[in-house]
Amino acid sequence: MLLPVLLLAGCSPAAAPRKRFFWPIGTGQPRIEYLNYYLGEQDLKRGVENPFSDAVFGKERPVPVFQQPHAIAVKNGQVLVSDLIVKKVIVLDFSQKKIRYLKDAKGRDYLFRRPIGIAVAPRGTVLVVDAIEHRVDVFSATDAYLKSFGKNHLSRPTGIAVSPDGQQVWVVDTGAHRLVHFDGNGNYLGEMGGRGVAPGMFNFPLDADFDAEGNLYVLDAMNARVQVFSPQGKFLRAFGGRGTQRGLFRIPKSLAVSRTSGLIYVTDSMANDFIVFDLQGRLLLTVGGHYASNLSKVVPGGMNLPKAIAVDKQDGIWVVDGLNRMVHRFQYLTPAYLEKHPILPGERLVPTAVFKSTPAK
Repeated sequence: MLLPVLLLAGCSPAAAPRKRFFWPIGTGQPRIEYLNYYLGEQDLKRGVENPFSDAVFGKERPVPVFQQPHAIAVKNGQVLVSDLIVKKVIVLDFSQKKIRYLKDAKGRDYLFRRPIGIAVAPRGTVLVVDAIEHRVDVFSATDAYLKSFGKNHLSRPTGIAVSPDGQQVWVVDTGAHRLVHFDGNGNYLGEMGGRGVAPGMFNFPLDADFDAEGNLYVLDAMNARVQVFSPQGKFLRAFGGRGTQRGLFRIPKSLAVSRTSGLIYVTDSMANDFIVFDLQGRLLLTVGGHYASNLSKVVPGGMNLPKAIAVDKQDGIWVVDGLNRMVHRFQYLTPAYLEKHPILPGERLVPTAVFKSTPAK
């Protein structure tokens, strides 16, 4: 389609095309665009029209707000990121262009012991899994602590998923190789799983999410697969597998399901990318590649041990880049997005780093 075009000699700076980066790289119909990166509060003030004009490929960057970012969730113009060293949940508020933190009952920054999973309920309530405290802490839509649940039912919890109607909460209990079921108020309902390879059994599961129909998708990490269950908990299918070939996982870390486009995103920490599937588990695309920024250089799509992934209602894709200590923002190219942001001649560029590109089918 549109090939990379160098700026023509003699063109004024005002006429220069934007620098935009798409996947698949170089060839094929663009499916996903790299939009932005976030290290700290100063980055919230930067728009997405041309975020690379003064920051990508070499400009020195300030010390980031993140030390060891891990989990991520999105809601209403806000991105919530947990940090295992800071022991807080950091709120990137794009409407206010400010950074703040979840609060305790007295309005102080809430200190967790190990905030390892985050989910947002339909009304904006935030649920945070604390692995060391063996519980889920609940915060109001205005960031204030409300209550905790799960203390007597969880051994080493990690991920968490809330159903579209907010009535079901599944906590991934990695240490017990199971999922624990609660209602929307935090009341214990039961559990499923146990260690094994059969359908409905798990081997160190890490994450889970729901689709728009209420089906549950579980990242069964050490079995290197995603298992899918109906709203009633019936096993439906599984996909994935261990390997380096297309559609297989090396070390899968996190999972997110878009309830608008019907796509599944899985980060692979060792491969330094994320893989895109449809709801049936068919491979569509692989995005990203390895790049260690050392905070002094940013390459679009370049990641170093990516961790959690989340999808917003506009099909924006947010990825925690663990060792680079930043958050990356991508966008799935929906018709609505392309109508507002058409791809013009000369805009489609290729990152200087060489990444693998898995073409869309």
